Amino acid sequence: MNNDKLTVYVDGSYNDALKRYAFGCVFILDDGEVYLALGNGDNPESLKQRNVTGEMLGAMYAVQCARKSGYKSIDIYYDYSGIECWVTGEWKAKNELTQKYRDAMRGWGSDIKIAFHKVEGHSGDKYNDLADKTAKRGLEEGSGVPPVRDILELEFCDK
Repeated sequence: MNNDKLTVYVDGSYNDALKRYAFGCVFILDDGEVYLALGNGDNPESLKQRNVTGEMLGAMYAVQCARKSGYKSIDIYYDYSGIECWVTGEWKAKNELTQKYRDAMRGWGSDIKIAFHKVEGHSGDKYNDLADKTAKRGLEEGSGVPPVRDILELEFCDK
């Protein structure tokens, strides 16, 4: 496995009836193998950000798994602009949650190169659609934020 660069699609979801936010990550390896990760939460303060909390959790989880797996760089594909804009400073992080996200991602960026790529949501992008479906699964199937794992220990996707 080439540990130079990892490609990940991330997405978030929210369900008001469940009072829960969730994330989904789609990890694509050089050989085309795909692995999935999902998780959720119900922290009252974080619920105020709805699906945005899931978006941020997904990006942070992806970076942590990439670091644990020894990757030198990660390409994060997202459909919510805050994922990139808070980290780059294009948007001001105005609350504690977005500030913690920004600070964590900037800190991790000192030992893994993080590149961001905006994609249009719900536009037929295969992996973005899979990240969206995985985040929705996270609402029902997740049980909190899972432990950070090596990519090869995550759920294999044979689709």
